[in-house]
Amino acid sequence: MIGKILGNCRILKKLGEGGMGSVYLARDLTLEREVALKVIAAELARRPGLMARFRVEAIAQAKLSHSHIVTIHSFDQEKDIYYIVMEYVDGKTLKAVIKEKGSLPAAHALPIFLQVLDGIAYAHSKGVVHRDIKPSNIFQDKHQTVKIGDFGIAKVEGIEGLTRVGTTLGSPVYSSPEQLLGKKVDERTDVYSLGITLYEMLTGAPPFKAPEGSDYELMKQTMEAAPQKPSAVNPAIPGPVDAVVMKSIAKDPDQRFQRVKEFKTAVQQLMASLTPVPTPSVPLVQATPGEKRWKAISTKLNWPANKKYLALAAALGVIIIAAAAFLISTGTRTPHVQTGSGGSTQQVNRLPEGKPAQAMPRIVQPDAPKKGTQPRSTEPEPHKSSEFPKITGLDSANEILKKMDWFINNGYYQKALGVGQKALNDGTVSGDIYFKIAHAYYCDGNKDKARLYYLKTLELGQYIRFSVGYQYRKKSIINGTLTITGKSVSFTPNKESLKGYRFSVPMSQIKRVSLDKLSDIKGLFKKKKKRDNPRLIIRDRKKNKYTIEMKTRETKKNKMRSFIKDIIYTLKQG
Repeated sequence: MIGKILGNCRILKKLGEGGMGSVYLARDLTLEREVALKVIAAELARRPGLMARFRVEAIAQAKLSHSHIVTIHSFDQEKDIYYIVMEYVDGKTLKAVIKEKGSLPAAHALPIFLQVLDGIAYAHSKGVVHRDIKPSNIFQDKHQTVKIGDFGIAKVEGIEGLTRVGTTLGSPVYSSPEQLLGKKVDERTDVYSLGITLYEMLTGAPPFKAPEGSDYELMKQTMEAAPQKPSAVNPAIPGPVDAVVMKSIAKDPDQRFQRVKEFKTAVQQLMASLTPVPTPSVPLVQATPGEKRWKAISTKLNWPANKKYLALAAALGVIIIAAAAFLISTGTRTPHVQTGSGGSTQQVNRLPEGKPAQAMPRIVQPDAPKKGTQPRSTEPEPHKSSEFPKITGLDSANEILKKMDWFINNGYYQKALGVGQKALNDGTVSGDIYFKIAHAYYCDGNKDKARLYYLKTLELGQYIRFSVGYQYRKKSIINGTLTITGKSVSFTPNKESLKGYRFSVPMSQIKRVSLDKLSDIKGLFKKKKKRDNPRLIIRDRKKNKYTIEMKTRETKKNKMRSFIKDIIYTLKQG
């Protein structure tokens, strides 16, 4: 089959093989993109029952347009060859990931699993019950974006079922007791399969095992045996996770989550509970002798204890320093373009629920101005023409993000928007692309549009993340991740040994977010390349103060601090 052309697709290589046929990587010669071809085995193509199943798989997935479901492009026939053309996911199956790593920590497994729940909940809303959910049917690309595939035995509302009551289909390891008994199934069957999948992600193996080839023994265990709690297999699993998993795999369908949306809510609550609020009273750094001397002097002079007076004095000092800095900088500073990068979110592809992207202006690479003439655009020209990113219609999601970053950091906001909107129109959607569009709109002065895209980002990825440093007790900088959701702002250190310094502030408890102007002023007296990164300060209603140092370079063009501040305030207001 390698090199053969089916329809508009040239087959490049074989990706895998299953009971129904083979899957190949192919090149769509018309649209010039990589696709996957699922070709039914020739000896099975003459069997009407199997062909009906193949057709239902195409119909089931074609009904679904979601970021976490593999997209079907077409179902075609050429002579005696039947095949489905579908989206190609460049990555691994979840089964391969589990086999490679053994088990996944809860903090890693739950965000991945949440994407699976999103996809299945959407399928259920469209009248499709998957009936064959398992790690080998879940794909994960290099950005850890999840895609659910293989709807070959799906139950589709409005289409005559492929099986009668009393007939069993699916993988016994992941099939619910009612499915194994051939009873009528509904959403709760998928809930069970999802629970077994999560169990395997957390422990490295499903709860029930049997000698190879002994489906009877496996079915007997599924019907009668009580599974071990995940924490009995992996003691690192927290107790609340046990409760959610065990409820999802209850033998009685009435004892499980009745809807995948309920399962999703429980997982979201777990994720929030696994991020504890720190105890700021434990100091990381002791006061220096200089700090102690200063405290003694202020006490001896009987300075007012009222913090308002101290704040006023500090403000006057800042104003004086700022004025001096301005006079110095106006005579010595020269224009300089800096670069930086934005935050990241969980990436996905395809527009949710079939909503089309709004059309945006066509992207055109600006011509270089002729010698002695002014540029035709009010936007700044790039300082090196060789750095200007070439735009094509074949960019990967990563290339699209790099181009958008380049445009934003060089002040080409409309060009960044054009690249992002073109990606949406071409069907490549990710939380990162939505986020970059939000950043470009904000920098371009359109805050209303930017705020709309904050919400779109969270709809897809559930959170927005930045690589930052947390300044604890004035001295120590702890590197980690700042995570913003619709409900909280939290920080997680990169090192497990520093997990005690995590914090999570509910949006309702945030009192103020401010920019550290003093670090800007101090930076003016240093060489630009050594200038301190400016800071963002979050204060809550309990008078706790969290000082965040950005790892992304702050420039006048990317406006990173004020951008993050606007995100928090927008989500705080609901």
